[in-house]
Amino acid sequence: MREPITIITTVRDGDAHLHRYFSNLRQILGPRDHAAIVDDGSTTPLAIPTDWQHDPRLIILYPGKIGRGAALNLAIENSPTDLIAIQDIDDLSLPDRLDRQVDVLSNNHNQLVFARAVSDPWRPTLAALQHFSPARLYFSNPLHHSSLAMHRSVWARAGGYATDLPCCIDLDFYLRACCVAKARINRLSMPLIERTLDPGTRHFARIPNALYQKTRASVLARYRPDLPWSIWLAAAKLRELQLFSARDVR
Repeated sequence: MREPITIITTVRDGDAHLHRYFSNLRQILGPRDHAAIVDDGSTTPLAIPTDWQHDPRLIILYPGKIGRGAALNLAIENSPTDLIAIQDIDDLSLPDRLDRQVDVLSNNHNQLVFARAVSDPWRPTLAALQHFSPARLYFSNPLHHSSLAMHRSVWARAGGYATDLPCCIDLDFYLRACCVAKARINRLSMPLIERTLDPGTRHFARIPNALYQKTRASVLARYRPDLPWSIWLAAAKLRELQLFSARDVR
């Protein structure tokens, strides 16, 4: 029997996704698994479905509007298991996601384990588990936070999720986990989540572009001194110079 794992979810006014989300939990949670959900200040507090009201695997917390980073930390603090998996309220996990990720984490706790989404473009790969240098994130971020699984010790050594950033909380956590906790980033080659791509329901799509770009640049600058030179850092720097030149031309 595999190690138990807890699904971590934060939600604010996500009623439209609740039926689908709880149906998915029924499909993926094992008898020793849990789900820890933090209602981050919904206008109407999250209601527990009738068939979940007496299920000991479900933990729901109502701290009020504390922000996404603090809500993630609170959910992890209240997780009954050392293994945790992130799942956004509007995404789905495929039936074997937890089994696959627990299997990888059981061999090495010091890693962030991601998976591909069903909607990701297909690319040939020979490895079932692909390693990503943190420097890769300076060029672009191909990782889905909603597919992340990890051991609580990595989150603790990294200092948890940032609570003072308006966005880019995921990117900041990945880089800090690598630079401070010395964790590795690995991604399973198989698709194990199904993402909702409608921009009208995605939190990321509602962030003003100027705020996102400013915060992303600040996060990347914070950890750049801790990373050795790599082709990814060079490529990211070249792209920055090209974008800067293009603005000058206009």
